[in-house]
Amino acid sequence: MAALTPLWRNSLRTWLAASLAIGVMLWAGRSGVLVLALAMAVVFINENDLVPARTVSQQVGGALIGILTAVVLHQISSGWLVLAIGLLVTGVLVRGLGLPKGVGMGYIGCWSLEVIGYGKHFNWALIFDLAFAVVVGIAAALVATWVFWPRRPLQELPALDARLARQFSQQVEQLRRWLIDGGEAPAPLSSQALLPQILLLQQLREQGRGGSASRLQRRLTARWAQTGAIWRQLLRQWKLLEPLLLQLKAPLPPSSHQRLLLNTLETIALGLSSAEPGPRDRPSAPGRWIAEAEALQAPKPLLLAIAQQSEQLQDLLHSRRLLQEAIQRMGRAA
Repeated sequence: MAALTPLWRNSLRTWLAASLAIGVMLWAGRSGVLVLALAMAVVFINENDLVPARTVSQQVGGALIGILTAVVLHQISSGWLVLAIGLLVTGVLVRGLGLPKGVGMGYIGCWSLEVIGYGKHFNWALIFDLAFAVVVGIAAALVATWVFWPRRPLQELPALDARLARQFSQQVEQLRRWLIDGGEAPAPLSSQALLPQILLLQQLREQGRGGSASRLQRRLTARWAQTGAIWRQLLRQWKLLEPLLLQLKAPLPPSSHQRLLLNTLETIALGLSSAEPGPRDRPSAPGRWIAEAEALQAPKPLLLAIAQQSEQLQDLLHSRRLLQEAIQRMGRAA
């Protein structure tokens, strides 16, 4: 199962969860609330949670609180205004009871009771049917998640880190080639293309706390979370450096093709492609960057700003390489 692509894994997971929910609801003779079970099955499917079972109690609790809140308010009145008040009360109650991962399910439970049960006479049988649909949908999604999720999901994280490095390195190399060859400037690096992957790494900080994971696994998870934080800083730093580089006139003079600026960009690209921590490059003296500005006929403040941002970027890359070395050591120990 670990060899499945994300598209196939998600498709199979959704199919299995929906099939299980439909089968159980039809077997139990509760087809009237089948839509709610399917909604819960699809919403609860989790691609990123390393320990999905840990959130079950909060999800179920949030959904039940949403249903009960809607039942109480519906005895007073009905309509969209009451639904809005119910959603507000549900959010307050779920968060107040310390169930932050159940907030979304609470909203869905409250909303579905208004939509599915509108105009009906509310009784305990209907409440039981709705609660049963919630539990069946969540259980079906949980089973599907277990079946189509590798037993050691941390093994996918090196590939995720390598993909981030590859996308980042390609952008640096494209900009470097533009400075050499000229032509149309490359499009700026899109944050939206990288942030979902970076956030996936950062989410591991919360998922690695507690649970049945060993101490080594928790430490490994924490290191990957730190890697996500480093990637976010790298992205922020590049978004500061890239506009400065795009202010230069391309192509650069031929005599500058082996000069400081292009060598610095090449070092950054190599730092992204290599996971081995090497010796830390010393920052170039400001005088060399001033001479570079004169050779390129570029404003000196612009080159000095590029030098400062490049230095900070290389410091972050050095920190990432050190983290990669620590992760490799712990991986071998595990």
